[in-house]
Amino acid sequence: MPTAYRLDDLTIAIVWAVANIDSAILADDSRLHSYQQSLSQYEESSASSATLSEVPKLNNVARQWLGSEFCARHIIRHLSRLTTEPFFWSREQRGEEAAAWLLWSHKLSYLRHTSTRYPKMRRGFCIPEHEVRSSARYERVLLLLAVALMEACGIEAQVVSEADLGEIEGFVLADDLIVANWLRGAGLWYVDTDAPSSRWATYRDVSNHTASKSVIDQPTSAGRIEALAAYLDVPWAWLATRCRELAAEGVDGLVHPRSRLLSTDGLMTAVRYVAYLNQPQNS
Repeated sequence: MPTAYRLDDLTIAIVWAVANIDSAILADDSRLHSYQQSLSQYEESSASSATLSEVPKLNNVARQWLGSEFCARHIIRHLSRLTTEPFFWSREQRGEEAAAWLLWSHKLSYLRHTSTRYPKMRRGFCIPEHEVRSSARYERVLLLLAVALMEACGIEAQVVSEADLGEIEGFVLADDLIVANWLRGAGLWYVDTDAPSSRWATYRDVSNHTASKSVIDQPTSAGRIEALAAYLDVPWAWLATRCRELAAEGVDGLVHPRSRLLSTDGLMTAVRYVAYLNQPQNS
């Protein structure tokens, strides 16, 4: 076995995430396709909310995949409404949630699509200290890699720690507004393009607060990722070294998803970014 695959928090994180997500998605593959077809009428609406009762036979991971995929397409359909620098608000707080960015194929496609449309973007996360303290290091590694993926796509990551902000649904704010939430909501998803003025004010406050109070505020991408490693209590020198080893070897020899809906492309993009982050072009 290659030394890059030795058992530690990085390889445990990868195997744990791929094995759990892959088995759950594979178990409901045919049902996912069927439910996508039956829920397709929602795509004609600028605002919709699907309930869990509409997908009674899906497991939790499959439901989340379906909600995430719908929200990604909803945002892409309405991006033309936004003509100024957008701020994206994400609800992931733990590695189990953040692993979706690294493994779900549509998430990487969505990131690439949005990053080519705008020269500069911000994406905010709420990661309270109690979530950091209560999660295992391998989960925190996944969370760090997910944020590194954002930075690899040219998106400035910002992190705030106030727990109450974790209740704010996912949204995109610029000169217009797109609401799209699938994670930790009451239903499968909630999307809107015509939120009331009270929500506009809330979203502006979140955007402004995140910009001014980010716990990883640094002028460079390398600085932000290293600051996040410190906040998450992930040893930076160790992670950078391990990512360089894994970048050279690849992850498919360690674990490879079987589902047609998953890919390790996002994961490897993040691993390579961390591996070579301190080179001049990434600073």
